[in-house]
Amino acid sequence: MNKILKKSVSAALICAMLLTTAATALNVTAYADTTTTVSTTASKADKVTSKNVNWYIESKETKIKSPIYFANGTDVPYLEISDFIGVMAQYYVANGNPDCKFDVATNGDTVTLTRENGHLCSIDFTKNSIYFSDYNAFIKLKTDQTLVDGHNLILKDENGKDLYLKTNLKASNERYGKYITLDLDAYDIDLVNDDNGYYLPIQTLNDIFLKNVMRSMLYNGKSVFITAADGSSLRANGELTPLGKLYYKNKPKKFSKALTLYNYNELCFALDHFYGLKERHNISSFNELFLETGLAADLLSRDPEKMDRAVFKLISNYLDDQHSSYAMPSYASDSELTAKLRKKYGNGLSFDTSNDNLNEFLAARAKFYPDGVPGYEEVGDTAFITFDQFSIAGLASGLDYYQTAPENNPNDTIGIMAYSVQQILRKGSPVKNVVLDLSCNGGGAIDTACYTVAALLGKADISLEDTLTGALVTTRYYADTNFDKKFNSKDHLAGKGLNIYCLTSDASFSCGNLVPSVLKQSSNAFLIGQTSGGGACAVLSLCTATGTLFRTSSSNRISFLKNGSFYDVDEGAAVDYALSKKESFYDRKKLVEYIDGLM
Repeated sequence: MNKILKKSVSAALICAMLLTTAATALNVTAYADTTTTVSTTASKADKVTSKNVNWYIESKETKIKSPIYFANGTDVPYLEISDFIGVMAQYYVANGNPDCKFDVATNGDTVTLTRENGHLCSIDFTKNSIYFSDYNAFIKLKTDQTLVDGHNLILKDENGKDLYLKTNLKASNERYGKYITLDLDAYDIDLVNDDNGYYLPIQTLNDIFLKNVMRSMLYNGKSVFITAADGSSLRANGELTPLGKLYYKNKPKKFSKALTLYNYNELCFALDHFYGLKERHNISSFNELFLETGLAADLLSRDPEKMDRAVFKLISNYLDDQHSSYAMPSYASDSELTAKLRKKYGNGLSFDTSNDNLNEFLAARAKFYPDGVPGYEEVGDTAFITFDQFSIAGLASGLDYYQTAPENNPNDTIGIMAYSVQQILRKGSPVKNVVLDLSCNGGGAIDTACYTVAALLGKADISLEDTLTGALVTTRYYADTNFDKKFNSKDHLAGKGLNIYCLTSDASFSCGNLVPSVLKQSSNAFLIGQTSGGGACAVLSLCTATGTLFRTSSSNRISFLKNGSFYDVDEGAAVDYALSKKESFYDRKKLVEYIDGLM
């Protein structure tokens, strides 16, 4: 694999760090040069016990012994703050920030964490609260990113030059959000400390701190599992991995009262703060929603499968925003419960409607392209670029476009966009019109959406709003499509006398909705077809304290900027030229005649 793309931290490094910090708690002076600590005797006294358990770092083979903690006689698992911060720092280093550092200072019942960028987090163990001077700045991966940066591909060569996608910070705009205090006491979530350390519940640490590195810490009652947040460490290609089989090995018939109540409260806290469409769904609080829908009874039942069913119904019946989906059940449930729940309850009205529409468009397309639609096709004077997912498949497989020319592959977005730009701009090209066909595109990686817009328009201005803090950011990106490591006019179609269109439908969702929404704001591109399918928020992978994995719409809401104001894209982008029949999308000879007639 291309070294610059490797996203996961060295398991050996994490193991070594855990072994060091677990033994010495707050007396440790450094974590691989990422964290320093100052020890002060705490004034608040909780009864804390420790237990050495197996920690599995993203695979069954990578295992160590390290402690977790329990407070005041409950079985809710906690971590000591210095242990956790060491883990988090190493993940930040592995995700492209070698300078990451978290200084830890303690004073009585308060712990203050300070990033290398100067932003701090103060944890009050008496008030059970966490204050951030700027939450976005504290948790962002790199200091040279904007506050709310949607893309994850932070790729540079050995000389520090940007590869594929470049951020122009000087042309980007940032409006800092308000400082926030997370009141855990309002959710009956206890932070505890004694003379030996400061401890936070594992799931609370997950929800607040770990989402930027796309990892989760799961405790199945016997062992801790550090996994990919989307569950791919536990299940791959429809089958449990060896790590997944181990995760589902412990199956208590009921959860304790303490763990069940904490699980409920933490789920309310996480969704209240990090679900980005609360006002759209008329949700004042998730506790109220759970009571109004009857889900509270199942969530508090202590029965693993009833609790899983409640989470599933929350997502399919009441959120139903298509970005929200149920991934994997609790370790205490049947590992195949997901399929059973989907068979019984469906995937949600919005999801089913959109999926039905997608299947109709796919069937209409298959009449004209029974062997599959090409990624790039020229019909007369019009070039069609088609892909159904914004994918980083080429880079993920280790493909280096600086050494290997891109191909006409609709399953690799960077490759097909670069190939298309090179074909359209070739000497003697007959192309006058360019149609980006996203009519069956259900979304994918926002990095490749940025790349696509920049390849068409010369720049991609992507706006995000954090509904938690109020931060507003517009980030400008450029694309390198001829792979000369320069980002200039040779890399895009703008200003070349071409007519640029985007073909959309109700099945154009998420990034398939973002791209036409951004293009619509340009005077250099027009939309054809039907209003796109919406999907305003970046995806957030979450889990519960009892080990259920799911994803939902995050507090990072995708918007477009017009006249200095932010407008989210959840309702979809209206087209400039409507097509009423699905067959009209794919009878490209007639479509070209129609486009030529618009001039």
